[in-house]
Amino acid sequence: MLQAIVSGLIVGSIYAIIAQGYYITYITTRTMNFGQGDFLMVGSLLGLTSLTTMMAAGINPLVALLITMIVISGLTAILGWGLERIAIRPLNNNFMSIAWILSTVAVSMMLRNIAMLIWGRNVIPFPSPFGNEVLRFAGVGITMHELFVAVCAILIMACLFIFLKKSMLGKALAAVAFNPDAASLMGINPRMMAILAFALSSVLAGIGGILVGPITNTAFYMGATLGLKAFAAAIIGGLDNPMGILIGGLLLGVIEQVIALGDSAYKDASAFLLILLVLIFMPQGLMGKKVKEKF
Repeated sequence: MLQAIVSGLIVGSIYAIIAQGYYITYITTRTMNFGQGDFLMVGSLLGLTSLTTMMAAGINPLVALLITMIVISGLTAILGWGLERIAIRPLNNNFMSIAWILSTVAVSMMLRNIAMLIWGRNVIPFPSPFGNEVLRFAGVGITMHELFVAVCAILIMACLFIFLKKSMLGKALAAVAFNPDAASLMGINPRMMAILAFALSSVLAGIGGILVGPITNTAFYMGATLGLKAFAAAIIGGLDNPMGILIGGLLLGVIEQVIALGDSAYKDASAFLLILLVLIFMPQGLMGKKVKEKF
């Protein structure tokens, strides 16, 4: 049980990182990238290619990992910018228009098929630069890569919260989320904030792909399930609450691993059973805001 909880917290932290991307785009533009999982897949496969190439060239594995994370962050940011310009902005001008949902899904399917053509259909092992040594703490086994994931998750979450709450750009995103017209009058460009939101969301997905690759291995279809689970974490925690999303991701990861102790066949189903229960009894999520609407 203790092993399942620790493993669940590590996997859940990755869900939370990816889910924060949904939060950023939602509060800024009231839209989301439903291809977030496939952006993770692209980040994972590109990261695998970059990392193995540099390690084969004799570059130190940790240096290669750092360079890979920087390069993938830049590439996925460009993908996010392109998604906003091509799939979101042209289709989000009409009030209550939801055409962007199918548009983002179409982009994700194109990315998935391109990845299949480049990397093939088979699962590709993602070697960890830290090796496969298992450390033991109080009977719980944990690899160096899992420790790295935990540290990265803490740092990413801390930096994200500081950015959103303390920086000028973060406050500008919040202003656009609250009232885009008023923010525009104050000199904030809502369209630039939308591009920033999608770029940042895509970067989180790309980094999540590099972190999860050595845990799950990589394939062109890996993003579908991971993206849905991250979305489930966002809904469970509350789509408009970053702390709730963090808690939702960790909770989802732990529940999955605990259920897998009994029967791993129900592991994936547990995520969607949990989201159904939350939507029935707490539609706003565990820590989401209750909104009263007047008609």
